[in-house]
Amino acid sequence: MSQVAETISKDLSKAGWKRLTDKQQKFLDNFMYKDMTQTASARDAGYKNPTVDAVRLLRNPVIQERLQEMRMEANAKFGVTVEKSVRDLLKMRNDAWQNGRFSDAIRAEELRLKATGLLVNKSHVMHEDMGTLNREQILEKLEEFKKLAEHRMKNVTPEKNVRTEIASDSVIH
Repeated sequence: MSQVAETISKDLSKAGWKRLTDKQQKFLDNFMYKDMTQTASARDAGYKNPTVDAVRLLRNPVIQERLQEMRMEANAKFGVTVEKSVRDLLKMRNDAWQNGRFSDAIRAEELRLKATGLLVNKSHVMHEDMGTLNREQILEKLEEFKKLAEHRMKNVTPEKNVRTEIASDSVIH
């Protein structure tokens, strides 16, 4: 494995090894250090089709190797690993739950799920020029958006007088 910032010789280049482009490195820097999603990282790095390009980039063996190097650098520099972070978030969740800080417990669990890849935030952004619409047209548009959102949502509000059991991996004293 090449060292950070090491120039790869022409012999290695001929053997299939190649350096990352500035655009690819910017994508990785965004993804690793700026807490951006893969799509946002690709968009900020200047890719024209960021959703597709981000997936393609993360499947590229050269990119994967550099990302692994960056993770090892962070681990060596800061002592940070995914396993340690997930373990620490679990402890924070349990401590918050025990102390009745339920919103903190939920946030810690959300971060833990994101770190393991089990929870992915998805958003759908619609751009509408509302400046030229009158009040009634705006209300109609809002109603359309509401119907679109309702179609995608699932009601998870518990019914009144129904007790729910806490997950078995939660700690309560």
